[in-house]
Amino acid sequence: MYRTLFLLLPALTLQAQDSAIPNSVEVRSGVFVLRGAPNQATCDAMKKEHITHVIDLRRDEEPNLDCESESSRLQELGIHYQRYAISKTPPAADFDFLRAMLRDLPKGSKVVVHCNNGNRAAAAICPWLVLDRGMPVAEAMRIAAEAGLKLPETQEAVRRYLAKMGRT
Repeated sequence: MYRTLFLLLPALTLQAQDSAIPNSVEVRSGVFVLRGAPNQATCDAMKKEHITHVIDLRRDEEPNLDCESESSRLQELGIHYQRYAISKTPPAADFDFLRAMLRDLPKGSKVVVHCNNGNRAAAAICPWLVLDRGMPVAEAMRIAAEAGLKLPETQEAVRRYLAKMGRT
């Protein structure tokens, strides 16, 4: 049995890393964390995947920020665009708001959450996975790391929020 699992592990790893949307990780069915802003190939893939919402977490001072252009391009594809800028150490209120935003999406919605490099987008998704989808903390943190959660201070902000909510 162990030999079979050992032989299957590379295939499972490859399958987990494949995503229908370039430069993204599907953290839960229909919920993607995108590293960077969507380019034309990403937009084409989002349309093909029937993405309904994009949440942009970038801040005003970030390079190459063009929310108007991104919003227009996505609206032409029938995708709702929402921007909610967060820092690399989001306070509890930001996590609360983003969890509510994800919970309040219409049934059947498919969403892409993005920032400049995936760090904040993965951080924003992690508490939702734990508190609203019942995922164990260790698994959610692993998935968030795969999706782009890299900065220690951002990881600590997520852990602090989850501890405040009674999950460690």
